[in-house]
Amino acid sequence: MARFPYVSADNLPTSLMPRLPLTLILGDQSVEVIGLLDTGAAVSVLPYPVGLALGAVWEEQTKVVPLVGSLGQFEARALVVLASHPQITPNEAVRLVFAWTQLETAPIIFGQMNFFLEFDVCFYRSQSMFDVRLKDGG
Repeated sequence: MARFPYVSADNLPTSLMPRLPLTLILGDQSVEVIGLLDTGAAVSVLPYPVGLALGAVWEEQTKVVPLVGSLGQFEARALVVLASHPQITPNEAVRLVFAWTQLETAPIIFGQMNFFLEFDVCFYRSQSMFDVRLKDGG
């Protein structure tokens, strides 16, 4: 288990959010990202440039993922990557599924499918901290 502080997006205390750094891996490519832990998001979201940096090819991802809200107007496709963090996954990277959207400015979101199926998270908002650990049996 590892504990992380809430991070401000714009140096205002009202913008403190649970943002988690992870290394995403696809084949022999890896990218360091910081994503928002969003329990209200049905899926995890990856912006287009991050998928490209991982070496993903849009045309090779054939499973279309419907998005809603402000992301709903952009096509998204399922992209499976490995994710690691030295304190949370010290022995082996975890498989995460993302809705890889064509929107270049989309935020990286860790949502219910499947981040919260792989990790247990406990939020301590009053302390501006959160804990993350690999699920039991993980």
